[in-house]
Amino acid sequence: MECDHWREILEAMGHKVTFVAGALDRAGILMPELHFQAPSVMDLHDKVVYAKGNYRQIEANIFDIAGTIEGKLRHFFNGRRSVDLLIVANALSLPMHFPLAVALSRVIEELNLPSIARHHDFWWERKKYLKSHLFHFFERWFPPKLSNLKHVVINSIAREELKKRTGIEADVIWDSFDFKNNIKAKKDRYSKNFRNDFEIERDDLVFLQATRIVPRKRVEMSVDFIKKLNNPKSILILAGHTGDEGKEYYKKIYRLVRESKIRFRFIGDRINSRRRLEAVSNGKFPVRKRIYTLWDCYKNVDFILYPTKIEGFGNQFVESIFFKKPIIMTPYPVYRKDIEPLGFETIIMLQKVTQGVIRKVESIIENPDLAKKMTEKNYELGKKYMSYEWVEKKLKKLITKN
Repeated sequence: MECDHWREILEAMGHKVTFVAGALDRAGILMPELHFQAPSVMDLHDKVVYAKGNYRQIEANIFDIAGTIEGKLRHFFNGRRSVDLLIVANALSLPMHFPLAVALSRVIEELNLPSIARHHDFWWERKKYLKSHLFHFFERWFPPKLSNLKHVVINSIAREELKKRTGIEADVIWDSFDFKNNIKAKKDRYSKNFRNDFEIERDDLVFLQATRIVPRKRVEMSVDFIKKLNNPKSILILAGHTGDEGKEYYKKIYRLVRESKIRFRFIGDRINSRRRLEAVSNGKFPVRKRIYTLWDCYKNVDFILYPTKIEGFGNQFVESIFFKKPIIMTPYPVYRKDIEPLGFETIIMLQKVTQGVIRKVESIIENPDLAKKMTEKNYELGKKYMSYEWVEKKLKKLITKN
């Protein structure tokens, strides 16, 4: 998502941007070998992370696949396309694809290609990598130290930890949104079908959690909140996927919501980066169903639930600010350090849902002017600190920096 934001910002600055990736849902250069879910790549990852092999046993495989990828990247960069700047999105910080990190590092260094590595999380922030025996490999390639590679992180905590662990200096560029694009926030003919499609009444109180359904997003707190709110018109919408972390937690949450007797919808399979009509079976014959964007979700809900334990910055926070929705959240470390001091107003939960939190939300439900005052203030702060214009100033300095 943030890659797309950077593309829009860079194009507005007059640059031409091309996506190169292992999977694409838009125009770009498709190289399937770059995908972290390629079978050979996942096999290497599992051997390292889950101690199914040692480094000597897999080293040859890593560099063999890296050589293939490197050849394709060299052909691309040495071809008729003129590449002035390469921006690498998280592939040099989180070790999901070992061969890609090796290949990218070699190409950047040997072609002397000006590059920016944007890191939104690091291997030392994930427990599964801390259990690995391959620290020296991680330290060499995630991220690499190259003279023509600049580094960007999305919060000040990551900048401090990166400097402490590696000596690498990084700029901080927060997640952003196009606050000038008011059209994006308005309902249109397509998005007005949202509630009807998911059997949500016009007067229902809709609470959205748009994060992935993984343990650190603490979806169980959202379930507990809806249960304790005990409002027959309230409904919980879960719009996320499981991502790369398995389905066990998803199954746990599904059982939990059913047992809790709250009203809920899991709609992750109907959310995509692009709207479209998709044929699905209703058990008897194919029917066409609307696929919505995350923005359609925000337009059709009343509150945002954000009980996350840890975030690199907080896309859902920025999005909630833009769409002017009250946020019920837990204060994760980056929020405390980088966001809260700016003056945003949110409804804070700590380790559990208390009656104090419930009363605050009930007061906002009963008095819409409170919600309007809160969300308008947050929107103005977001426009000041998390807009495309704020990021553009940062990028201009970064691109021209010697």
